[in-house]
Parts: sequence; structure tokens; C-alpha cells
Amino acid sequence: MGLAPQEQIQDQIKKSETVLICVGKAPEGDALGSALGLYMALKKMGKKVDVISPTAILEKYSFMPSMEFIAHKLQGARDYVFSLDIEKDKLQQLRYEVEDRKLKIFITAKNGEISEDKISLDSSRFNYDLIIVLGANDLEDLGNLYDENPELFYDIPVINIDHKPSNEYFGKINLVDVAASSTSEIVFNVISAAGENLIDEEVATNLLTGIIFETESFQNKNTTPKAFLNAASLIAKGANKQDIIRYLYKTKSINMLKLMGKAMANLKYNSRYKLAWSVIKDEEALQGSTAENINMAVKELAGSSPEFDLFFFIYPTGGTLKGILNFSERNDIKELISSLKGTIEEGQVIFNPEEIDIDLAEKEMLKKIKVWFDGQNQ
Repeated sequence: MGLAPQEQIQDQIKKSETVLICVGKAPEGDALGSALGLYMALKKMGKKVDVISPTAILEKYSFMPSMEFIAHKLQGARDYVFSLDIEKDKLQQLRYEVEDRKLKIFITAKNGEISEDKISLDSSRFNYDLIIVLGANDLEDLGNLYDENPELFYDIPVINIDHKPSNEYFGKINLVDVAASSTSEIVFNVISAAGENLIDEEVATNLLTGIIFETESFQNKNTTPKAFLNAASLIAKGANKQDIIRYLYKTKSINMLKLMGKAMANLKYNSRYKLAWSVIKDEEALQGSTAENINMAVKELAGSSPEFDLFFFIYPTGGTLKGILNFSERNDIKELISSLKGTIEEGQVIFNPEEIDIDLAEKEMLKKIKVWFDGQNQ
């Protein structure tokens, strides 16, 4: 009988020397918490470790220990070897110069001549011997990191760790536990199995950040008794729960608070659909608000009442309209997303209304929700 995924992972980690940890595009608290927690634990085990996010990290996560070590580009992943056959053509001199950002290598043979067919440039093996991908559905989720280095993920063993049912089991080893509250909870178990002494205050803070984020501070349906037990263990190990809550949920800029106030002033509600929405028609009312602030404000408003299953927000930007839809996991909204031609980004549906007039866009949005709702409840 073969080893279970957990045991295979422990075996691969023990054998590895240089590890690459990857998260997907636009990573949130769970992916970052699991990646940074594992990064620090592997460093304590004496491994050489790099951690990469293909896109920038939101500022609200800047409090997380070792965040400064997350890179966004793969640097020095492999060596390139300049080869010269000197079996017959012995060398007299070898030197190099850098001129106009070009490296020039000068070789002088003893007999004064070197055949070009004796010179070659080869790429050696990659400098990593293990890749661990956290919280990604598939390799395409890694964006440019995968697009620019596909051979890296075929030449080196990949460990895929995730808790989402949508995961495509793309790794050589797949530890996908859909019963877990978060990827950070799974990584907590992986690190604990490697050695209890590996989890210090900073590792614990990162892992608890992931669990708190993914369970929405232990309030959503992903929260299991095991999630509470693991969180308690991390707090006992020194995880800074106060900082996590403050940075994730209590730190809001003045512009974000103003935006939330304007959106609340225009709030409408339909009890049949458990739908709330708000529309801001004047782009000047959004001055000073970044896209990040708008997305976060909508997320805050969507979670402000248990009566909301759906919350959408439409606003003007740069001569066009943009929409954001937040939804409860109680409903399957795949058909609604399709009708909106939207994409899911950081747990929100981002879409561009087809109507140019904002009043018509609001009516069209309500019509699409009615069609979707009636189809779900036939």
C-alpha cells in the first residue's frame, strides 16, 4: 500500500534542499497565511526557500511576518552553462568584460583558433528540487509564474495543497481536504507533523491569519470544530489575534468610510431575493477611492446584515460603468455570473454592465437577478 499524501509530503520535504512556494493571482489571507507560515517553518528546518506571488499583495496584509520576502518574479531559477570542448584546442587565456550591458567572454586558444562547433550554451537543471502550490485551483491560477516557466512545473515535483472542491489535482502529490476550513489549517497539520517546535509566534500568527480570513472570523459555514481547536492551538503558541483582527477588519481609511456612507445612503433592498444594492451615479462622489477601497467597502456592506444573500454595487469610472456583486455561498450563482459575463476576483463577481446609462444598467441587473432567482426556485 502506498503512503498517504501527508506522509508523501513529509518524505519529499525531508529529501528537498531548495523549495519554491507559490500562491495564485491576487492572493488573500488564507493563501498568504499558509505560504508565509510554511516558508518560515521550512527555513527553520534549514531549507533554502523562495515564496512567490504572481501579483501584488494588498496593503492590509503588510502586518504579516516575513511578508517582505514574497517575490513577484522568478529570479535565478536555473543556471546557463557556456561549454567549450578543449580536448584538442587547449586554452591560453580566458577573460570577460561588461560593455553596454553586454557580457563579452574572450577566449584565446594556444593554437590561435577555436572551431565554432566546439562552443555551446546549455541550460542546466533548475535550482529548485521541490515546488509547493497553496490554494490554487490549477497551474493556470499562477498566472505569469506558470506561463513564463511551464517547464519548471513539469521537471520538478509539485505538491498541491488546497481545501476547495474545485481543485483540479494537478500535483504529483495532492493534499486536498475539502472538510478543512482553510488551506492554512491543512498547512498547520503539515508543519506540526514535521515538528511541533517549528511553530513559533510568527508562524502561528500567519497560520491563524489564514484561518480567521477564510472562516470570516469563525462566522461562515466553513467553520468546523477542528478549526476552533487549531485556532486555539495557534493562539497558545503566541499567535497575535488582536493584530490579525485589527488589520483585517478594523483598519479602514477615511476615504473608505466616506464611500461606505455614500453607498449606505443609496441602499435599496428586496426581501424576496434577499438582495441589497446601491448605485452611485456621480463619479466625483468616488474621488479619492481606489479600486481596492471600493471592493473592500462593498465586501463590508455585503456582510453587514444576515438578511443579504446578494449585494451589488454599480458605479461610473473613466466613462464606463463597473459592477461588483457579493454573494452568499448558500446559492449557486454560476448561471448569474454567466449572464453578467463576470469574473470572480477575490471572492467577488466583477462585471461591466452592457447598458451605458446607469439607471438602465440598474434595471437590467435586477432583471437578470429575477430570471436567475426564479430559475433556481422553480
